Amino acid sequence: MVAKLSVAMIVKNEAAILEKCLASVRSADEIVIVDTGSTDKTIEIAQRFTDKIFTDYVWADHFANARNHAISKCTGDWILSIDADDWLDEGGMEKFRKIIAENPQAYCFNITFAQYQSTSSHKIPYLYRNCKEVFWKGAAHNYLSIPAQIDSGAIIRYGYSPAHKNDPDRTLRILKREVNAHPEKPRELYYLSREYRYRKEWITSLYWILRYLKVAYWHPEKADAYLMKARCLWELQRGDEARDACLQAIKINTNFREALLFMAGMSGPINREKWLFLAELANNTQVLFVREKLEQPASYYEKMNDTEPRYDFLYQKVGELIGSKSMLDIGCGQGALKPHVRKYAGFDMVKNPYCVADIYTHDYGDYDVYVLLEVLEHLKKDIDILKKIPVGKEIVFSVPSFDCPPHVRVFTEDIVRWRYRDLIKLDEIIRFNFNPKTRKWRTDHPATPTYILLCRGWRV
Repeated sequence: MVAKLSVAMIVKNEAAILEKCLASVRSADEIVIVDTGSTDKTIEIAQRFTDKIFTDYVWADHFANARNHAISKCTGDWILSIDADDWLDEGGMEKFRKIIAENPQAYCFNITFAQYQSTSSHKIPYLYRNCKEVFWKGAAHNYLSIPAQIDSGAIIRYGYSPAHKNDPDRTLRILKREVNAHPEKPRELYYLSREYRYRKEWITSLYWILRYLKVAYWHPEKADAYLMKARCLWELQRGDEARDACLQAIKINTNFREALLFMAGMSGPINREKWLFLAELANNTQVLFVREKLEQPASYYEKMNDTEPRYDFLYQKVGELIGSKSMLDIGCGQGALKPHVRKYAGFDMVKNPYCVADIYTHDYGDYDVYVLLEVLEHLKKDIDILKKIPVGKEIVFSVPSFDCPPHVRVFTEDIVRWRYRDLIKLDEIIRFNFNPKTRKWRTDHPATPTYILLCRGWRV
C-alpha cells in the first residue's frame, strides 16, 4: 500500500513568503496548517492550497508543543515538517516517497537544509512516521524523539521570513527562560551561547559556552561547542586560546572537517597545508551539524562577470602543454582558453544550453587532451567527472589553494595526489602564485599562501 504523506506547518503572518513554500509541497497528499494568530493574508493564501487550516492553538513560546499540535491534525502515514520560509527543491516529494517505500521499518529521514544565497547547509530529520513514538521536544531548536539514520536525498532551501522582524528576540527569550528554569540543561545552554554568537556578542557567547562545557556530556554537541568557543576567541584576537579550543574539538572527533578547516585558517603556511590535508580525509562521522557547501546552480555563475586578464599566464601555459593536440575544454567558463590552442573544442557548464548538472551527462567524445580549469573545486562529484574521461587520455586541470563561496573544496599538492591517486597518474604540477600588485597568477612570483596548481597527467 502506498504511504500517505502529510505536510505539517505552524505559521503566523507569513503572507509575504507562504505561497512559494506551499507551491513546493503541493503534491503531498495532505497539507495541515496551524495558524497561531495571523493578522495579514496568511490564511487567505493558505486556503488556495488546503482546507485543513486550524486556528485553535494559542502560541505559548514553545515550538515543540506547537509542532506536536500540528502533528495531531495530520492523517498521513508520514509527515514532513516545513517552515514558511523554506521551500522544497524540485523532485523532493518523489525522493520522499521513494525512500519511504525502500525503508518500511524506518521512523525518520534526514533532509539537507541549504541556506538561500549562501553555501551553508546541514541535515535535519524533518520527514518522520506519524506514530506515538515520534514527537517533537524542546521549546526552541526543537528536535525529534527518535534520531534519523538515513538520508532522504532531498534538499530544502531556507531563507529569512520578514515576520521574524516582528519578534527578533523570540528564540533568545525562550532560551533564557529555559535556562533560568533549568540552569543545568546542556542543550539550552549550548543554543543560548549560539544565539549570542549570531549577534556577535563574543564575550557573552563565551560565557555561556563555558557554562555549557561544565555540564556537557554528548560528544557531537560538545565538539561543536569547542569550535564555537574557538571562533569567539579568534574574534577576540586571542589566537593561541582559539587554537587550543579548536584542538579540543578535534580531539573529541578527528573527523570534524569544519574544525580542521578552521584550524587551517588560524595556522601559518606549513601547518595550514597539513590541516587542509587532514580535513580532506575527514568524513564528518558523528558531527552534530555537517555544514557542508553544496554545488552552486548555473544562475550563481551567470551573475558573475570576471573579465580581468589575471589568468592569462596560466592559459598561455596550458596552450604550451597542449600544443597542436586536439582538446576538449570541460566547463569552459568564458572560453578564455580558446585563443591559446590550435584545435579547440569545449562546452560551458553554466551558460545555456548547458548548466552545472549537464557536466555529468554531456558526451565528452574522443580527444587527445581533456582540460578542466576552475571546475573540480566547484563540483561535489568531481570523481564522477574524471571517470568519464577515457583511460589513457591526457588531462590538464587547475585547482586552487584558497576558499571562497562557490568552492566546495580547496587543494594543496598533497591533496591533489591523494584525492586523484586512483584516476590520474600525475606527470607535472606547476604552482602559480598570486601577485597582489599586478593581480595576476605567475610562476615567477615568490611563493604565497594563495596559489593555483596547474596539473598534467594521464587517466588510468
